[in-house]
Amino acid sequence: MGEAEALALLRYRADTDGLFWLGHVLTRDEADPLNSVKPFPVDLHYLRELWELFTDRNLVVIAKSRQMLVSWVVAAFCVWTARSKPHQAVYWQAQKSEDAVSMVCAPDGAAMARCQFIEAHLPAWLRQDVKPIQGVLQYPNGSIIQALAGGADKIRGKTASLVVLDEFAHMMEQKEIYTSVAPLIQKGAKAIIVSTPNGSNNYFSTLYHGRDMSEATPDAR
Repeated sequence: MGEAEALALLRYRADTDGLFWLGHVLTRDEADPLNSVKPFPVDLHYLRELWELFTDRNLVVIAKSRQMLVSWVVAAFCVWTARSKPHQAVYWQAQKSEDAVSMVCAPDGAAMARCQFIEAHLPAWLRQDVKPIQGVLQYPNGSIIQALAGGADKIRGKTASLVVLDEFAHMMEQKEIYTSVAPLIQKGAKAIIVSTPNGSNNYFSTLYHGRDMSEATPDAR
């Protein structure tokens, strides 16, 4: 087998085996300036488990804590989805537009956003001709990853393959946003809802626990 054929087989495996592809991903650790670029710790069991949930389920709700690489594994899944399947529409929504942009694709001159960073630091044999525009990554296979500001009107009407609702417990219009996303999930789209907790009197808490927790804990704010 020649080198070209071997690389073609590796690319095919990367497109069909997400954990294999994840083993070639680098992350950025701003808290470690002397060693800021690091291999994704694909050996960590909970990150592998999250990846398998993303792959197997249409709806995943995550209550996260900081410094657990949850945002990185979600960003990596968005990148893998867009690059490995044609015509995928991936939307990353956060309450503030600049927070969503900082996850997808930064403006010229700014530090790379996370999805943008992942693409730019893949091995040469895995790189694609991705077009970076502020808030958007455009793939040669017709896929996109796009940042969205908060609000049900921003996601309503989108034909999405994957939606990330980031820091959902801190968004306004949580129930209305989920109501806009729910029909997409029923039609086969994936949704990843992730947030640090913000008390129990919000719709993120209801989705995470599977019931309205504000009634169970009436004093929670």
